[in-house]
Amino acid sequence: MDKLILDLIQDGKDINEILSMPYHFLIEILSEKNKPRHEKSLIAAFGGWGFLV
Repeated sequence: MDKLILDLIQDGKDINEILSMPYHFLIEILSEKNKPRHEKSLIAAFGGWGFLV
């Protein structure tokens, strides 16, 4: 959560605006930012064939 707040401050958001945001809204932003990527294949998900060695 600290990284999210620091990122918002670096993007130009005022700290008072961040502190007045509802907690649920901040959690939604955090979960959206940390969503897992959807890979097209299992091989792409593990970064190639390197995991077989």
